[in-house]
Amino acid sequence: MAATNPLPIRTVAGQVCDQLRSELLAGTHPAGTSLREEEMASRFGVSRHPVRKALHQLALEGLLHAKPNCGAVVADSPLEHVEGLLTPLRVQLELYALQLAFPQLTDEHHAEWRLILRRMERACEDEDAQAILDQDVALHQKLLIVAGLEGMIPVWQSIYGRMRDYHRHGNATLDDLRCIAYGHQKLIDSLFGGNLDRASTDWKSHLENGEFNHKARQAWQRQQQRLKG
Repeated sequence: MAATNPLPIRTVAGQVCDQLRSELLAGTHPAGTSLREEEMASRFGVSRHPVRKALHQLALEGLLHAKPNCGAVVADSPLEHVEGLLTPLRVQLELYALQLAFPQLTDEHHAEWRLILRRMERACEDEDAQAILDQDVALHQKLLIVAGLEGMIPVWQSIYGRMRDYHRHGNATLDDLRCIAYGHQKLIDSLFGGNLDRASTDWKSHLENGEFNHKARQAWQRQQQRLKG
């Protein structure tokens, strides 16, 4: 049975980048907010060099606009590009990854996805918007990792980052955030269901917020009604 992928060792700049990315995706810093190197360095207790590298990376991902010698400004996340451009790009990348990953799936991979799902469930129960998006990122990036496409993760991050308002606004419309974790559980069940065509159809519909998500929310509501008796 294949070994699981080892976790990468994160540099200081990588850790700063991960934390800021998480905050930006969750809307902690509104568009137009200045993130200055000196202030970020003081906050994280590091020198300005790793902060500069982190801000540069986040600018490449479209989350920030770089300001020479100053730091960066949080970029807008225009919704008008989601349906026509960003979602199709994401669908193409993740379905390509799914095709490569499907023959490689193991019980260890399934266990790793289940761990992510448990974390997502806790985040949904706590109504922690930032943690929910963190686990959404982890779940989808895991597909690229299993597919051996780690080098494409920056491309994926660039697409996902530009869709951040779309994801936040969509989650905010839900009456019960726990249905997010439930829907992703159904997605992983489909992935490990042994049918590549079915998994691909479900994954595409999920990314397009189509019938798969609608049926998952309906199933979640029926389950909750049964539990209430």
